[in-house]
Amino acid sequence: MAARGTGNAARGGLLGRDRELEVLTAMVDRLAAGTGGALVVRGEAGVGKSALLSAAAVRAAESGIRLLSAVGVQSEANLPFAGLHQLLRPVLDLAQRLPARQRAALLSAFGMSEAGSPELFLIGLAALEVISDAAAAAPVLMLADDAQWFDEPSRAVLAFVARRLAAGPAALLVAVRDGIAPPCDGAGLPELRLAGLDASAAATLLDSRVPGLDPLVRSRLLAEAAGNPLALVEFSAAVRAGQPDESPLLPARLPLTARLERTFAARDAGCPPLPAQCCWPRPPTTATR
Repeated sequence: MAARGTGNAARGGLLGRDRELEVLTAMVDRLAAGTGGALVVRGEAGVGKSALLSAAAVRAAESGIRLLSAVGVQSEANLPFAGLHQLLRPVLDLAQRLPARQRAALLSAFGMSEAGSPELFLIGLAALEVISDAAAAAPVLMLADDAQWFDEPSRAVLAFVARRLAAGPAALLVAVRDGIAPPCDGAGLPELRLAGLDASAAATLLDSRVPGLDPLVRSRLLAEAAGNPLALVEFSAAVRAGQPDESPLLPARLPLTARLERTFAARDAGCPPLPAQCCWPRPPTTATR
């Protein structure tokens, strides 16, 4: 058996994620066999939640499973049913098969009918029926990434749907950031908590991105990132760009690339702060941008 941190190269290129990939593979395989369900993947920013969802999507596509996906964005967090619309849009034509009240409720939620203010319960029933009808043709895997940015009505409907998926060939996989209640909070769904990479996998990832680093630079990067894949990739890129001679005399605070700055900005704008053991230092309030 390959050592942890290397065996995943043949299974989607994810280092150090053997256990997590096994959980998602088992979920997808059960779905292909006709058994659905839901799972919440939780972890801090940059720890690799989206990469795991992508690996599940690849496995599902190889198994002939239909994919429905939605990605939360902060700009739509206050738009009612924006997340649900993104998720169901490819199968909305199936709404024509719904009972009249359910069809009117769902289409009204999306601004596609004049039914007035729809009942949330009817919208949930309608969404569940549309998903069930889609799954009757082929198993369906729904992916909800960055779900901390989903609007509240979409979150409520997803929680309703998630608790009713076990009986059929439809499954929901939700990725949410630590410190934030997931869309299905309180629904009693299983969670897969995603921690940072172990020391071996973190070192392998860093060496694959920037081979031949000065030992002191390498040690500093590994310590600063504390196993966070995004921090490893972005901090190493920033150091190489700013110090082509790979000098071991690193600045007191490693530079932030635009990608990490966006992560911090999004977190500070609307997300509760991460625990004190956050895997990289928060930028100073007067960060140079």
